[in-house]
Amino acid sequence: MNKRIILALLLLASLSLSAFESNRLSFELIIEQEATNLNCFFYPVMPGDTIALNIISKHPESIVLQNTGGKIQNVKLNHWQYVAPLNSGDYSLIITDKTSHEIMSVTIIVLVAASEQKGEYLNGYRIGNYPAVTYKNRNKYKVPEGFIEVTEANKDLFITPHFQLKQFLCKQSSGWPKYIVLSPRLLIKLEHLLLEINKMGTISNSLFIMSGYRTPYYNHSIGNVKFSRHVFGDAADVYVDENGDSSFDDLNKDGKVNMSDAEIIYKIVSEMDNDPDLSHLLGGMGKYNKNSRHTFFIHVDTRGYKARW
Repeated sequence: MNKRIILALLLLASLSLSAFESNRLSFELIIEQEATNLNCFFYPVMPGDTIALNIISKHPESIVLQNTGGKIQNVKLNHWQYVAPLNSGDYSLIITDKTSHEIMSVTIIVLVAASEQKGEYLNGYRIGNYPAVTYKNRNKYKVPEGFIEVTEANKDLFITPHFQLKQFLCKQSSGWPKYIVLSPRLLIKLEHLLLEINKMGTISNSLFIMSGYRTPYYNHSIGNVKFSRHVFGDAADVYVDENGDSSFDDLNKDGKVNMSDAEIIYKIVSEMDNDPDLSHLLGGMGKYNKNSRHTFFIHVDTRGYKARW
């Protein structure tokens, strides 16, 4: 083979391997119970609620917060309280480390209160009915207080560096606006999974979300169990599909696409769930075979305890 061609191929391979960026910063934001060092994040909050912000940084004197909407009060060094606006919508919170010149962009999403739902509908969008009784009295199964309103204007919003709001929409047919419940903790887990996949040498800039949030109405219509984690916004059915052919990519490079490729993701999530440093991301996981409607995929959630199927 011509030396120039070989060099070109090596260059392309080098560029591909460097294409994925983890987008992680040297400082960490703790927002209520969620901790992240991603440079792009989101947090849902009820109208008028107050949430605690804490920054862990090597340069505590250099941290500056700027916001559009809501009120910020500095409680003490690197500790703030944020009071959400009364109107639902997306609001920007920018955190800057003036020493390292790093910037974190946080979208504060003020929810539409569930109390605004009329029967099974919220502003024309069919939600259905959540179970009246929580599953085994676990807090994770409480009825959501509010919903993220997704419109044509904000559907493309990146809520973390590699995932957009629209990827988690329920599959049911409807016009705009649409509504979802979505856990920031799930996104932290998906970003970590994506990072581990790329560490293996497989370049993937996102995961295909085959199913994210499901309304109780839609969940019932497809015959799923009423306490599915999808209904509570902290579950996703995922697979790697970097070439966009609606099929799981050949992760083990054996020239075939089969369950062995899905099991690579299964193994990574298992290792994550067994890592004490990631215990807050613990959840359920299941692997699903290919059929006439979909490729192989892995279910991932952050229910707070281990479950396998």
